[in-house]
Amino acid sequence: MTADGTLGPLESAQQRDEVSLAMLVLLERLTPAERAVYVLREAFGYGHREIAGVLDLSEANCRQLYRRAAGRVAAGEGRFEPAPERREELVTSFISAARDGDLADLEKLLAADAIWWSDGGGKVSAARRPVEGRAAVARFLAGGTRKFAAGLDYTVAEVNGSSALLAWADGTLVGVVAFELRDGLITSARAVANPDKLDFVRRQLARA
Repeated sequence: MTADGTLGPLESAQQRDEVSLAMLVLLERLTPAERAVYVLREAFGYGHREIAGVLDLSEANCRQLYRRAAGRVAAGEGRFEPAPERREELVTSFISAARDGDLADLEKLLAADAIWWSDGGGKVSAARRPVEGRAAVARFLAGGTRKFAAGLDYTVAEVNGSSALLAWADGTLVGVVAFELRDGLITSARAVANPDKLDFVRRQLARA
């Protein structure tokens, strides 16, 4: 949850991208050494000589690891986030269309290459593989909402620097869906229902 001033207005553009779920997932694709070098360089401003000392590597190796990591991260960028008001409007429209099982309205909100990831952690029901493509995602959501989520309540909140959907069952948080948006459409959604991963957000909400 990042609507509590964690991301100030002056640095919001850069920091919101850095903490976005899409960026965190992208960093997971790096090797541990690449990720360590990239984070020390980008987040803490360390020079390559300092990084080499911290990680017990050669300076030349650190430079190579950084170039490789930066290239992979840059390859996953290039997305355009609409204004906060438009983000919230998109998520609200998404909730309404999914709840109604309206395929036509859902497809209007999704990019042609939209993709849906689910993470149940093996503890709750979730799609085992990503669902890809506008029509497939719309059908999956329409059917899943009718079957599994009809009795849930939904709210919109800022999570990882962008608008997200929170799903509630009898006042208990049971899911978070973080969206990636481009050109006014939803390009990807990452649904986290794994109760272990929701504990931190629940604790945040309890303190609010």
